[in-house]
Amino acid sequence: MQSYKVLVVEPSNVYQLVIQQVLEEHECNSLFVRTGKEAKDLVEYSTFDLVCVAMELRDMSGVELCQQIRAIEGYTQTIPIVMITTNEDNSTLENALRAGANEIFHKNSLTKFSSFLTQQAFNKVFEPQVTGKILYLEDSPSQSALVTASLEAQGHQVTHFARGDNALTSFAQNDYDLVLTDIFLEGSLTGLDVVQTIRCDEANKSIPILAISATGDSQQKLELLRNGANDYVAKPIIQEEVIMRVLNLLTTKKLLDELEKQRKHFKEVAMKDQLTGLFNRHFLMEVGPKSINEAHRHQHALSMLVVDLDKFKIINDTKGHATGDTVLESIGSTLLNSCRDEDIACRFGGEEFVLVLPHCNLNDAQLKAEALRKLIEQSKPAGLVVTASIGVSSLFLEESTDDIASLFSRADAGTYQAKANGRNQVVVIIENPVSK
Repeated sequence: MQSYKVLVVEPSNVYQLVIQQVLEEHECNSLFVRTGKEAKDLVEYSTFDLVCVAMELRDMSGVELCQQIRAIEGYTQTIPIVMITTNEDNSTLENALRAGANEIFHKNSLTKFSSFLTQQAFNKVFEPQVTGKILYLEDSPSQSALVTASLEAQGHQVTHFARGDNALTSFAQNDYDLVLTDIFLEGSLTGLDVVQTIRCDEANKSIPILAISATGDSQQKLELLRNGANDYVAKPIIQEEVIMRVLNLLTTKKLLDELEKQRKHFKEVAMKDQLTGLFNRHFLMEVGPKSINEAHRHQHALSMLVVDLDKFKIINDTKGHATGDTVLESIGSTLLNSCRDEDIACRFGGEEFVLVLPHCNLNDAQLKAEALRKLIEQSKPAGLVVTASIGVSSLFLEESTDDIASLFSRADAGTYQAKANGRNQVVVIIENPVSK
């Protein structure tokens, strides 16, 4: 097991012994001091893997020491600092975290500190768990070479441009995970122009932007953040700071991307019939009225087919539900493969299916229904001869009150009439209920 160097800043002899015991259990080499000055002197001339700081010291507070350590190059964010305290005041603990402490542990419950040492204290932050494609804009050759080398060393793929127009062209042609831009660039475009251009497109809202500037102008910083930059780094650049800010932004983006992916998945699960892969009844009731309204508004034809499998209950009763599921799944594929992109194919319930056909008049819908009827009969799912009765209706465009309910009612009536006529056939219903 690798041995790690730990600096402990603790004025109490008793707690020094307690902390030492915990650290020895994790095979750490520990160095103990009592004051903030001693700790700061050691940190400036030595490298530690972990710094443990008591909240109350003899010459300063633990929060002040944490701030001073974080200001030392090499300790900006890369080395974990933990506070060990008996203080339970929320504002004090918040100040410690703001000062740069990674974790806070109570002196009377050091088991959590032990767990921290086991699980994460020595996970090197320079080994990023997330990498990405970075578009980097910087007009200084020396600065760009340094930052590019640092980021590539972390596993990122960096594409550099000195001009904003060239960078925007590349952004439009490639998929980037993050944009890192200086404010002052070669050419007529500034970093602010780049930020504004990227954020003008709603599709780019999830791409994090990290801005860099040598000026200390607070108004400029606010303007960048107001126009869509996610974070800001001031020059002269501290490499560890850029690395950590990039890592944090990419990690956040990855989490948000995963959440969006899950949201889409759950939405699809809610809209789809899991057996057939077709849309379900809820989706039809949500989207169907929108299709109807659009057809009325633009006066384009729209038709509906209601497809009901003949004697399906007999298949379930004699062959079993597993075979019945195979039949339904196969019929679902047949319907889906027969649809255009704009068509809506749904499993309405049981062995009943509904197809909404925009831009399809009654004659074309009848032809499609007949073709589907033949395909179903010829498909022989699970080796069985399966037939369907199909009802067809079209939207009455001249009647603004004709809605999805009346459209479905007519097509469903056609299905019942097809079954009454002997099954395995298509029946078209053309009666206008308004004129009855």
